[in-house]
Amino acid sequence: MIQNRRDLGGLTTIDGRRIRPGCLVRSAHLYQATEDDLACISTIIDLRTPGERGQAPDQTWQREYLPLPVFTDEQAGISHEKDVSEQLLPDFRYLYGRLVNECTDSLKTIITAIMEHDFSSGAVLWHCTEGKDRCGITTALILEILGMDRKTIMEDYLKTNLVNMPKAIRIRERLLKTHGKEMAEEAYKAYIADESYLQAAWDAMGENYISERLKIHIDQIDRFKARVLESV
Repeated sequence: MIQNRRDLGGLTTIDGRRIRPGCLVRSAHLYQATEDDLACISTIIDLRTPGERGQAPDQTWQREYLPLPVFTDEQAGISHEKDVSEQLLPDFRYLYGRLVNECTDSLKTIITAIMEHDFSSGAVLWHCTEGKDRCGITTALILEILGMDRKTIMEDYLKTNLVNMPKAIRIRERLLKTHGKEMAEEAYKAYIADESYLQAAWDAMGENYISERLKIHIDQIDRFKARVLESV
């Protein structure tokens, strides 16, 4: 079973086109994925660190597998490599801003791999651990490249809470009993998708992040759009 999985098909761009179903899929880790879960998926992009991959290796079922970590060092609060009860976590707004500022090379590699995927072979799926932070920022960039407005992008990002909110509440209640209110609230914040987190990433990106910082060229974008967008 794959948690927090969703096909981005059906999302509509500002100019009235929409993403074709069966092209772009985001999710949490694939440690418990069955072969049926990966039907129609031809390529998996794993955004996790080597440590995370070792703790919970993906079940890939002979799909093309690309380990492309957003960062390779352990970065507490983003990676979920350590149990949240072991440490207080930093502000996720700060972490999102740091991620888009310090990980431009890896984000460009990831975005390029998604854009240049052979969609005739099936969908490309990208994921981190929870499918929230690194996966969320990657997805936000892909959707912006395709011409989505930021309201649509934010709505997709917040859909993670349909899966993660019950988990976050359970963890908060457990830690209230064992570690106190401060730790419980920090853990809760680590598992939810909050509007302020993604907004902090956008604030840190500034203007022309995709063209000037990631150096994604317009011809690449046009080819990508031609492959995955359809008229409504």
